[in-house]
This record gives sequence, structure tokens and C-alpha cells, in this order.
Amino acid sequence: MSVSVSSNDDLVEQDLQHPPASLAWLMWTLGGLLFLIGFFHRIAFGVMGDPLRMEFALTATTLGTLASFYYYSYMPMQVPVGIMADRFGPRKLLTCGAAITALGTVLFVMATNYWMLGLGRLLIGGAVAVAFVTMMKIAQHWFDLKKFSLLTGLGLLAGNLGAVGAGVPLQFLIGEIGWRPVLLGLAALTGVLAVATWIWVRDDPEDLGYKSYDLKGARHEPHGSVLSTMKDAICHRNVLLLTLACGAAAGSALTFGGLWGVPFLRTAYGFSSPEAATITTIMLLVWAGSGVLLGFWSDQSGKRKVPFIVGALVAALGWAVVTQIADLPHWLLYLALVVAAAGSSIMIVGLSLARESVPRRLQGTALGWCNMGVMIGPMILQPLTGFLIDVNWDGKLDNGTRVYDLTTFQVGFIPMIVWLLLAAVLICFAREKKFGS
Repeated sequence: MSVSVSSNDDLVEQDLQHPPASLAWLMWTLGGLLFLIGFFHRIAFGVMGDPLRMEFALTATTLGTLASFYYYSYMPMQVPVGIMADRFGPRKLLTCGAAITALGTVLFVMATNYWMLGLGRLLIGGAVAVAFVTMMKIAQHWFDLKKFSLLTGLGLLAGNLGAVGAGVPLQFLIGEIGWRPVLLGLAALTGVLAVATWIWVRDDPEDLGYKSYDLKGARHEPHGSVLSTMKDAICHRNVLLLTLACGAAAGSALTFGGLWGVPFLRTAYGFSSPEAATITTIMLLVWAGSGVLLGFWSDQSGKRKVPFIVGALVAALGWAVVTQIADLPHWLLYLALVVAAAGSSIMIVGLSLARESVPRRLQGTALGWCNMGVMIGPMILQPLTGFLIDVNWDGKLDNGTRVYDLTTFQVGFIPMIVWLLLAAVLICFAREKKFGS
């Protein structure tokens, strides 16, 4: 006859309760606020582009490149952030990220030339790079992981609240007080967030005496070297494919909604700048809201590949209608934008598939790789679109500023459609294999 004996630690573990929902949401929300601020900076160039072009004599190419400085630092930070999130936890990363974001914003505000603008934007991009992966790391410890895709979608929605602020409200504030005071106020708020994060955020419910949703002992698993961890994650086929494919989804939405959509809509349909900013803001909200719904459906169905492939094809069709067919009735333009934005939300499913494709110790790193792919999209497409617009420019000027016609925009948007079609093909080769959650 065998007798099972429970240790005191096991009894304590059984007595522990999971944290109250209000506390879990506080942790997640503080991470989400930095992501919101980062998204504001990401999208703001769609409205700030004209003031910056006039003040610093920028071309479409130099403006697109300046916008992409954000991604030049954000993108390469993703994998290191994933590793650091696995090893050191979200609290330190989020606090440092918010503090450096505030510093970079002040530098951008004080800029007197193109290179100071670029340096400020580099600091901002590299600093807010910690937000998304650490927010997902908080979700892993503080929430039931059956809700992971839903929480990922809600994270994108939180970011797009920043996009709302970077649309019509920013357009209004720039007209009233100028872009520099607006960003200086945002820098102050970001500094306050850094202090609040350090005071309240904890890496795991165990730090406050609650039961963690993370596997027992998972946060203390041994780790290999940084390079070996990076290699182990990317060598999983799904992670590599998703790193390449997710860039198409975010790249298309952010290239249109975050930079070139406003001038395109002014040129193609004669909208005013506030009207065009309103349209692109609503489009980004549809993108975020669709991510929540798609994440919920994907969690409930357990399907990842099919939603991603269908979404990529739908997005490619929607963007083709929006950008390549001239003089659409307004109702059809809006419908096509909704379809394109909804299809482009597939990155939510991609992140969930990446997490499920690797062992637990590599999940933060896999999310980092995949989110790096998300940022490769706009980093490449925003300046490439600007370059193609400049190449096809007919030489027309208005008060020394270049004027671009509809054809130049149509050519500029072709790469994002092609990339979405390629993404659908790539994910056909992925496998739906789940490691222990």
C-alpha cells in the first residue's frame, strides 16, 4: 500500500487563490498604457507629416524615412525584449521603457534639424518596444491563457486608442497650439506612467501572495545563452514563417493609416485633412476591433492557420480596391476600407500561433521574433511607398512643396498588396502544433 504525502509547500499552493480580476487588469492596463503611447507616436506622422515637411523641407522619401526611424529601433529590440521579459520580468522593462520614451519625446520636441528628429524618434521606438511583449508576459502570469488571443486583441485595441488620439484630436491640437507643445505634454504624461509602473506593477501574482496562472516553476526554468535562446526560437518553422508573414498585416494597416492614407484620400477624393484623418482613425479602430473579435473566435475554435490565410487574402483584396480603383462611391470606399482593415488584423492570430509553437521557456522570445516581424512591415513599406511616390512624381510644386497625383500613390501602394498575398502562401506551410500552455 502506498501513501502519498503532501509537502507544506504543496498545501500552501493549494490554499492560494488566483488574484482578483481588478488587480490583474491593473497590471495589464499599465503595460497597455505604454503601448497606447507608443501607438500614438507610431501613427502621429499621418497628421504631423505636413507640418514637418514644411518646417524641415522634407520630401516624401525623407518623410517616410523619418517615420521609419521609429521602426529601425523598435524592430531589432523585439527579440532582446522577449528574452529579457522571460528572464527579468515586465516591471523593470516597462518602467525603463516609459522613462526613455519620455526622454526621446523631449529630444524630438527640441529638435532643430532632421538628425535630431531622427535621434528622438529612434529613442522613442526603441523604448516603447518593450510594451507589447511585456504586456503579453503579464497576461501569461496574471490571466487564464485560454484568453490569450482575446487579450492580444484587446492589446491592439488599447494601442489604437492611441491612434485615435493621433488622428482628429492631434489635428485639432496642432492647429491650436502647434505640434511641439502637444508632444511636450505627452512626454510629461509618459514620465508619470514610468513612476506609476514602478510603484504598482509586479511580475507575477506570487509576488503579492496570490496563485500564478503560470506553470509552477516556469518562471525559474534554466535558460541558455541569449544567442542560443534566439536561435532555438527562430528555428521553429512556425516562428520563422510568422515573422515574415505578420509584417504584411501590420505593414499594410500602418502604412495607410499611419502615414500615407491622409494625403492619398485628399488627392484621390478631395477630402480635407481633418476628414481624411477621421477616416484613417476609424479604419485603425476597425483594425483593432476586428482583432478582438478574431482573437475571441480563434480562441473558441482553436483554429489559427485558416483565419490567418483567409484574412490575408481578404486584406489584399480590400487594399487593392481602396488604392487601385479610382473614383469609388464613398460608401464603397468606406466598405472596402473596413474589409481591408478587418483582414489586416490577422497578426493577432499569428502571435497566438507563435506562442503555441514553442516550449514554455521560449514563448517570450517567440513573441519577440513575431512582433519584430510585425514591425518589419511598416519599417519597409512606409519608406518604400514614399520612394515609389517620389520616383513617379511629375515635378509639380506648390509653394516649394511637392504635389503628388493619384497615379503616384497607386504605384506606391502595390508592394503592400503583394506582401499580403505572399503571407497567405507562407502560412500554408505552418503547422498547428501546441506545446503545453
